[in-house]
Amino acid sequence: MRLLVFEFITGGGLVNEPLPDSLAQEGNMMRAALLQDLESIKDVSLIVLNDLRISEPEINSGILLHIEPGINLQSYLSDIKESYDVVWLIAPETECILLNWNDFFIQQNKPMCLSASDALALCQNKLQTVEHLQRANISCVPSQSYDSFVARESGEWVLKPMDSVACEQVYLLRKKQDWIECLKQLSKVSTYLLQPYIDGRAMSLSALFYAGEATLICCNQQNLSLIQNQFQLTECIVNVQQDRRGEYQALCSEIAAAIPGLWGYIGIDFIETEMGEMFILEINPRLTTSYVGIRAATGLNVAEHVLGLLDEKTPNLYQIKSETINVKIH
Repeated sequence: MRLLVFEFITGGGLVNEPLPDSLAQEGNMMRAALLQDLESIKDVSLIVLNDLRISEPEINSGILLHIEPGINLQSYLSDIKESYDVVWLIAPETECILLNWNDFFIQQNKPMCLSASDALALCQNKLQTVEHLQRANISCVPSQSYDSFVARESGEWVLKPMDSVACEQVYLLRKKQDWIECLKQLSKVSTYLLQPYIDGRAMSLSALFYAGEATLICCNQQNLSLIQNQFQLTECIVNVQQDRRGEYQALCSEIAAAIPGLWGYIGIDFIETEMGEMFILEINPRLTTSYVGIRAATGLNVAEHVLGLLDEKTPNLYQIKSETINVKIH
């Protein structure tokens, strides 16, 4: 198998634009972890895209393609499409980037290590995702579209772009002055989601999805800081809450039934209250930062199982160890 690895931020997706430092850091970490897993799999030949502004990834074999400023990346990939068989795409949902690149490779008739297009389209819109899951009786953080006519009730609120990735432009608003400062920074071309702030721990689930089913990999805790009313992810603690694995597996299965087009590695962000209630925030249909610590925490080579799904092999996720791994972000 000749596998093209395209992590959008580090792989030249923004080659003619400024690189966002935080996303480049997380993208680099995810790509490095993925490449390490892929290199240990037999009969996989890697082709890796790399923006020249990013340090070269460490690969022992395979081909590294340097993406230079001025290049038209889609034209370039069209020209070399016969050199790869399968694509592993990692890209943000923002501005339909993930969905559009997925469509590009589908037009090349390339198998993708990614969910179906309808699932990607749903998950890139946080409000539609919440409403869809609620219709399936899955508990989510109450959500509404924000515009200037929405009544600003008292209390604590979270405001974020409808298609935000990571903690990009995610604001916590507690008082009138917070609203005033935040509204100055909002983009006029973006749509925003408004949610009540729920006191609890920011958590995520890492799981494999396939054919309307799901297998839990692990639960992770997301440590956040607040800088000028914006959340920032500082650390992922991978493989926590072992005593709730049954409940987490049940939640993954419910989501898989509700969105059968989900496929491969999926990240599920949720809030867990002191009472143990779980409220879904969003679904990430791609690798997430938690992936970086999974192999060290569990011994699992998740990439191998994802590639196995291409051959319809049901994953048997036998963990050879169970440790907690801290992944520092900032």
